[in-house]
Amino acid sequence: MNAIVPQYGFPDRYNENSLVLLVRDSRCIFAYWELSDEQMDLVTGELGCSWGEVPLVLRIYDLTGLNFNREIAHSHFDLGVHPLANNYYAKEVNANHSYCADLGITIQEGRFITLLRSNIIQTPRDTMADGSGAVWADMLDRLAGQPARSDWGIAAFSSEGVYIYVRDDEESKPEKGEG
Repeated sequence: MNAIVPQYGFPDRYNENSLVLLVRDSRCIFAYWELSDEQMDLVTGELGCSWGEVPLVLRIYDLTGLNFNREIAHSHFDLGVHPLANNYYAKEVNANHSYCADLGITIQEGRFITLLRSNIIQTPRDTMADGSGAVWADMLDRLAGQPARSDWGIAAFSSEGVYIYVRDDEESKPEKGEG
């Protein structure tokens, strides 16, 4: 008796149209995409060439501080990609900026035609924090080193600071910790 063993794994393609941007680090973003057979047939039919000859371009827009409005991007740059590729690492980006991308073609007149549009991403800073975290860590270390006092009790932590209850006879009142 011959058993049929099913093959497991991910398909090479899903035959969908999608373009996704991901942040690798503060100076590099990763784009991956897929075009459906229908979309590729439409493009090759209009251009009159095979898919391997399509002048595919990944256009990256800088949207920093523009409330994600693609129409008024600060700038953009184009990266020529091979039509058979499905991903690209863009190392030409700046830290602490917002980006989105279009995958498209450039026709002979120099006009860019968008085929896919990506999500919007934010690259992280490439500098250390302003030091405010170190101040709080130092303050917590100092509080931890204090001898145990029966009249102190840490009531809550918040973004505003550490609140310590100092007992005053029978009445407790919160006092903001200094740091």
